Amino acid sequence: MKSVLIIEDDIFIKETTIAILIEEGFIIDSAENGKSGLELIKKNNYDIILCNTMMPGMNGFEVLKNMKRLNLNTHPVFIYITSKSDHIVYRQSMELGADDFIPIPFTRKELLKAIDTQLKKKDRNVNKSDIEKEVMRILKNKLVSDSANRPAETESKEMKYEGNVFLSDGKKSEFVKIRSVIFVEAAKDYTKLFTSDSKTFLVRKPIKQWDEKLPKAHFIRIHRSTIINTDYIRKVERWNNYTHKVYLDGVKEPFIISQRYSRILKNQFKGI
Repeated sequence: MKSVLIIEDDIFIKETTIAILIEEGFIIDSAENGKSGLELIKKNNYDIILCNTMMPGMNGFEVLKNMKRLNLNTHPVFIYITSKSDHIVYRQSMELGADDFIPIPFTRKELLKAIDTQLKKKDRNVNKSDIEKEVMRILKNKLVSDSANRPAETESKEMKYEGNVFLSDGKKSEFVKIRSVIFVEAAKDYTKLFTSDSKTFLVRKPIKQWDEKLPKAHFIRIHRSTIINTDYIRKVERWNNYTHKVYLDGVKEPFIISQRYSRILKNQFKGI
């Protein structure tokens, strides 16, 4: 049986929704405001969350924002229920990562169809492939095969992780440890290197050359314009259309692993 949390301050809507779902065999929890709803989310694993957008105190948008920050074991289907049906509210809901949006008033059929559609979608994604776990496993295992099988020529080209590289930031030049490079980013004919001590270096060298020379036991290309140091990975999470977000220590914004590179990584390292 699937579990549902209903976060709704309107008693009539909440009780009506509860009655419909109980008849369908769902296990129900409810909260009358966003704050108490978030506390229940922290304590329990729900399959579905139905949440009103406009509530006093913590509104539904704040509930979803705060829920995204939690380290949940599973990600519930999140559906907004609201009397506001304008495109601005809809767009905000989708941008925050909500799965669906049900305008009030809704019928029994509309409610159950929305829940059924999103649960089936979630099951298809899980059954098709848990890519983010595989990508994390690949990245954490350094994306490296048996080094003994590498040609001697390739080994000679590859930099040593504990070694240094001579770089310039435009004002001064210095030796920089390879291990301190968090990520490399393409910038037309140049590349930018960002280090753990918050320095940026601009180098007239295409990203392809860095891809060939950086030690593959620690660096991986996540799309055409970016290479990251896997030792700085904090987490990887699913994003839109089979792309993924990668969070690095010392970097505020996450990077996106494109769908193409997610597929390449999955095929290239299958079985590792």
